[in-house]
Amino acid sequence: MSVFDELVDKVSDRFFGKSVAATTAAAASFPQLTDKGIKVSDGGMVTWVEPPPEFTATSNQTAGLWPFCVGTSSPLVGAILGRNLLNGSVVCGDPISLFLRGIISSPSGFILGLNGRGKSSVAVRMALALIDQGFLILVAGDLKPDFAGVVKETNGQIIRVAPGVGAINPLDAGPLWNRLGGLEAPVQRQMRAEIHSRRLMTLTGLIELVFKEPLDAKKQEQTVLSMAIAMAAEKAEAEGRQPLVGDVVGVIKAGPPQIKAALLIEDSTEYMPQVKNLLAGLNALGEHGPFGDVFCQPTTEEMLMDKSVDFDISMIDESQLMLRAAVQTVCWSYGQAGVSAAKTMADAGLMEERHHLMIMDELWQSLRASELLVHQIDALTRLNRTKGLGQLMITHSMKDLLLSTDELTKIATGFVERSSVKILGGLAQNEMSLIETVFPVSEREKALLVGWSAEGSMNPNTGQVSPPPGRGRFMLKTGDEPGVPFRVNLTAGERRAHDTNKAWAAAQEKVNR
Repeated sequence: MSVFDELVDKVSDRFFGKSVAATTAAAASFPQLTDKGIKVSDGGMVTWVEPPPEFTATSNQTAGLWPFCVGTSSPLVGAILGRNLLNGSVVCGDPISLFLRGIISSPSGFILGLNGRGKSSVAVRMALALIDQGFLILVAGDLKPDFAGVVKETNGQIIRVAPGVGAINPLDAGPLWNRLGGLEAPVQRQMRAEIHSRRLMTLTGLIELVFKEPLDAKKQEQTVLSMAIAMAAEKAEAEGRQPLVGDVVGVIKAGPPQIKAALLIEDSTEYMPQVKNLLAGLNALGEHGPFGDVFCQPTTEEMLMDKSVDFDISMIDESQLMLRAAVQTVCWSYGQAGVSAAKTMADAGLMEERHHLMIMDELWQSLRASELLVHQIDALTRLNRTKGLGQLMITHSMKDLLLSTDELTKIATGFVERSSVKILGGLAQNEMSLIETVFPVSEREKALLVGWSAEGSMNPNTGQVSPPPGRGRFMLKTGDEPGVPFRVNLTAGERRAHDTNKAWAAAQEKVNR
C-alpha cells in the first residue's frame, strides 16, 4: 500500500468513521465485487480492459509530454536493428555511427551466435544503413557468399578469388601503390615501411600455414624473408610492377652478399642448407602447391576505392579449409592495404576521404586452419581505428577462440574484448562462463541467450516446422551496460539481396509442395 493510500484511509476514518479493516470485511462479504465490476448476471462487469495506446517518439516531437514514463535502453543512433523485445521501442546501433557520436571508444563490433540464428542478417542491416549514409563496406573473404547480393544491389564491386577463377598477390601493396610518388618524402617513407611490414606479415603467415609451425628463428628465416622481399620489391618497381612470390624465391636462390652477411656465412656451401626450408615454404605458394595459382601471379582485379567491395571466395570448396583460410587472410591484408593508402592520400589532399566498414566473417575458419594466423589477425585489427577503418568480426562461439595455449587464447579473446559493440545471439549454456571471462553478463541475460539456442521443432500432426526460437533475436551490449534484446526482421528487399539458402532453394521447394 502506498503512502497516498494510507493518507486517504486516515482521512476517511476521521470524517466517516470507517476503518480499513471494516472495508476489507465488507469486501469479503461481497465476493462478487471485483476490480472490474460486480461479477453477477447483468452486473455490468467489464471482462476486458483495453490498454491505452503507447507511442515512441523523441523529446523534440512530444516536448509537452516529456519526461516519458518509460524510456529506451539504447540511443537512437546508427542502423535500425529491430524492435526491443521488452518494450517494443526501436533499437539502433552500428560500430561507426556509435563511434562518431562518442558513445563507444572504437569503431569495432563482434557478432557471436550459433548457426542459423541470423548473424549475417544483422551485419547486412548495418551494412545497408552505412552505405545509405555514404560509407562503404569491405567484405574481405565472403565464404557463402552472404554479402555479395548486398554489394551488387548497391552498385559495388565483386571480386572472385579461387583457383582458376581469380588471383590475389600476397605482396600486392594495394590499389594505390603507383600513386605513392605524389606524397611528400617523409610520408612516402612511412607508407613504404608500412607496405613492407604488411608484405612480410602476409607471406610469413602463408608459410606458417603450410608448415603449421612458426619460421625458424635460429636460422633467421624471417630476416632472410624480409631482406628478400625488399630486394624483390625494388627490382619489380623499377620495372613498373608489383613483386611476386617468384621474385622473392629468385632473390633467395641467387644468394645476395647482403643476405649471406646477415646470416654470418663465410663459406658459400653453408648458405643453401640455411635457406632450404624457407624456399620449400615459398615454393608451396607456387602454381603446383596446395594453393594452386591463387598467390603466384598478379592480382586479377584491382580493388576500387570509391565503391563497396566484396571478395567472393565461395567457389573454393568447403573441404579446402587451409586454402579458404589462406585466401581469407590475404584478402583481409589486401583490403586493409587499400584503405590505409587511401587514408594517407586523403590526408595529403590527393583524393576524397572515404571510410569503410570491414566485415570479417567466419573467423573460426582461419583459426582452425592454423592457430598461428591469430598473430596476423591481431596485427591487422589493432590499427584499424587509426586508419579510418571500422571492423565487424563474426563467428559462432567463444569456443572458436579457445586455442592450444593460454597466450594464443588471450590474443583471440582480445578480439571480443576490444570490440566496443557486442551483438550476441543464441549460445549454449557452457558458453556463459567463457563470455564472463571477457565481459560481464547478468543471470537474466544468460537465460535469454541460452533460451535462444534451442533448435526448431515440427508439429507431427500438421507437418509444419517452427524455426529456432532464437532466430532473429539478439542482444546489443556496449561496454558494461545491460544488454538490450531485440529482434531483427529483414524487409523483402533485404531478403532478396541476402538469400543465404540459394543452394537449398530447389530442395526446399520440393518439400513444401
